[in-house]
Amino acid sequence: MQHNLLKVHGVMAYVRTFLSEEALAIILVVLFFTNPAAAAMRMQDRGLYMKSTLPGVTTEYTISFRYMSPDAVGSVDLLFCNSPIPYEPCVTPTGLNVSQTILSGQTGETGYSIASKSANHIVLTRPPTTPSTATASSYTFSGIVNPTNTAQAFSVRIKSLASTNGTGPQIDFGSVRGQVTNAIVLETQVPPMLIFCVAQQVAENCTSTNETNYTDMGQLSDKSTLTAWSQMAIGTNASGGFAVTANGGVPAAGTSVIDSPSNPVTSQKGTNQFGINLVANDAPQVGDDPIGPWTNAVAAPGYNVPNRYKYASGDVVAFSPNVSLMRTFTVSYILNSAANLKAGVYSTTITYIASGRF
Repeated sequence: MQHNLLKVHGVMAYVRTFLSEEALAIILVVLFFTNPAAAAMRMQDRGLYMKSTLPGVTTEYTISFRYMSPDAVGSVDLLFCNSPIPYEPCVTPTGLNVSQTILSGQTGETGYSIASKSANHIVLTRPPTTPSTATASSYTFSGIVNPTNTAQAFSVRIKSLASTNGTGPQIDFGSVRGQVTNAIVLETQVPPMLIFCVAQQVAENCTSTNETNYTDMGQLSDKSTLTAWSQMAIGTNASGGFAVTANGGVPAAGTSVIDSPSNPVTSQKGTNQFGINLVANDAPQVGDDPIGPWTNAVAAPGYNVPNRYKYASGDVVAFSPNVSLMRTFTVSYILNSAANLKAGVYSTTITYIASGRF
C-alpha cells in the first residue's frame, strides 16, 4: 500500500595688606556695579520645539532651558512676542493664541502648574524650590495655536522668579525663537506585501525552491510509521500579520480512508492515523522547528507540540499577530495503518493558503 503527497510557503584676601586705599576703592566700585548683573543670569541650553510649524494650526510646543542661579524659583514667566529683547515693547505674533494651552509634560525641574494664561502669556507656578543648574529642563504645552505670519519670526521671552505668581524681580532670563512655515508635502507609499512559497524544500526568502511537490511515503505497515515533510516560507508587512491554513482531505483509496485525530496525539502504530505538526519531533524523528528571526510567527495551537499530531482541513497551522518578515516552517506528516486496512493506494493533496491581514 502506498501514500502519495502533496502540494506544499540613544580670592580675594589680603587686599588691605597689599593695595592702596584708592585701589581698594576702585575694586569696591567695580564690585558694587557688577553684582546686580550677576544676580540675573542668562539661561543656557535654550530651545523651542514646535510639533507643527504650519501657520494657524493647533499644536504642541516644548520649551527647554537650563536654570543658572542657585536661588529658589517659584514661577516661570513665558511671554510670546515678535521681538526677543526683554526691554522692547511686546507685540503679540499675529494669530498666536496660548490661552487654551495645557501643561502636558515637564522634565528636570518639575512640580509646575499653570497659574495664569492669556493669548500670549503663560505663568507657571510651584512652591519655591532651588533648581538644579546641571541639566536643562523642559516644559511641553498642548493646545497652542500657531502664528499665521510666515514672514515674521516670533519669540518666547523667559524669566524665572522667586514669587509664585510671576511678579517681582527676576532671577534668570532668556528667550527662544521660532517661525511658522508653509509645508512641503512629500508622499510615498509602501505597498502591501505577502511573500509565500511551498515545496519539499524552500529558500528562507522564497528566492527558490526544489520544485518538488510530490512525496511517495512508501509501503504502509502496521509495524512502522511512514513519514514525510515539506516546507513553507512566509513574510508580510500586514499590520495584522498572516494566517496559513491547510486544506484537503485525509488519505484515501476509493471509499477506504485513514482518519485523522481531532486533538493532537502521539503517533500510534497499528492504527489508522494521519496527522501533521510544524515542530521538531523524535517519535518518530521528523521535522524541524520554525526558522528565522521573526519569532512572532509561530505554529498554531494543536500543531505546535512535539510528537503530537492532528489534522483537520481548513485549520490555521501557522500565523503571526502583526508584521512578520520571512520565517520558514517545516510541516511533518505521519501515516500509520491498521493490519486490516483495505489494500489500495492511499493518497491526498494538501493545499496551503496564506492570507495577509492588512
